[in-house]
Amino acid sequence: MARPRVFLSSTFYDLRYIRNDLERFIKESGYEPVMSERGHIAYGHMDRLEEYCYREISTCDILVHIVGGKYGSQSQKEPYSISQMELKTAHDLHKQIYVFVERAVHVEYRTYLKNEDNQDFRPQYVDNLEIYKFLKKIYGLPSNNVIADFDSVNEIIEYLREQWSGLFQRFLQEESRREDYKISSNLKSTAETLAKLIQYTTQERDQTIKSILVYNHPVFSQLTEATGIPIRIFFSNFEELVLLLQTFGFTFEIDFGTDDYMFERIKSGTKTTVYISMDIFDASQSLKPVDSGEWDREFVRYEVEEGLPHDDIPF
Repeated sequence: MARPRVFLSSTFYDLRYIRNDLERFIKESGYEPVMSERGHIAYGHMDRLEEYCYREISTCDILVHIVGGKYGSQSQKEPYSISQMELKTAHDLHKQIYVFVERAVHVEYRTYLKNEDNQDFRPQYVDNLEIYKFLKKIYGLPSNNVIADFDSVNEIIEYLREQWSGLFQRFLQEESRREDYKISSNLKSTAETLAKLIQYTTQERDQTIKSILVYNHPVFSQLTEATGIPIRIFFSNFEELVLLLQTFGFTFEIDFGTDDYMFERIKSGTKTTVYISMDIFDASQSLKPVDSGEWDREFVRYEVEEGLPHDDIPF
């Protein structure tokens, strides 16, 4: 069974007893400690040993970084020490990080911040000011930058025990909520589908209602009355209206006095003039849907003048 791998990062000689105690605690917790002095890091002949340490971090889940008074070995990637580069590598890889600083060092770090520009400042608890400069960089990180101080390894162990218990508890909660997330996701998907269905149905309903209103438009019966056309009248736009009336002998022009459309026909000594309001068409010249209750009969008017000379051709 796979176990979480915990990389121990620190200087060795001054903190070796702490590393030993942490190794024991990590194993008792069911995790796998990764320590360079135990041969846990495989290395080859192509690069320096420190490079293999950095690469090993990518295979680990957690990094525990301990800061004491010793700077340690200089990394080839200045201005960092090897242990500092281990922490930086873990942060760049977005690993879970825990940083612990000896309490005396942590207290003096605050003194250092007040004397940062003082060239005569000499630290008492660290052998290199680069330790404090690196702590400042850690605190300046936007995340994963929590630092705890300690006097004894037991404080580190208790802190890690609490943190890892919290991680496990959070994992259990997330697992218990996974089904809720799935239900919520399904509900969201169903709601989106329903919304699209309602939108489609509404559009179809509106289009159907519009078609019904146009098909049964009151202008058709009124035009039949005005023109005497013996078949059912139907048109959906102005162009179709003109073509229809021209087929039955009407000529078209605009009555500029009223802005109505005017159609005239002289047949068998009778002159029929039909006035149709422009308002029954929309901007695209399509017939506006309207029910009979909203129809104004003034939209269509007609005049009949009889007794004119016959223009019919005799046979």
